[in-house]
Amino acid sequence: MSDSPEYTPPKVWTWNKPSGGRFASINRPVAGPTHDKPLPVGKHPLQLYSMATPNGQKVTIMLEELLALGHAGAEYDA
Repeated sequence: MSDSPEYTPPKVWTWNKPSGGRFASINRPVAGPTHDKPLPVGKHPLQLYSMATPNGQKVTIMLEELLALGHAGAEYDA
């Protein structure tokens, strides 16, 4: 369909666009990693990496409810 080579996205994405005005930075497009650093690893088998989003909170609530019911396999590090 095209003679150009296939696009390969960078490992660490940066946004190099100039400011589009006074409020341009509040809607900055962010997709994928913006920095490269290893994630911390705890002592439990489950590692929970989450932001304070509704879906991240749902996973935390589910794991806490499993622990309250006595499921030792639900121990996690947040």
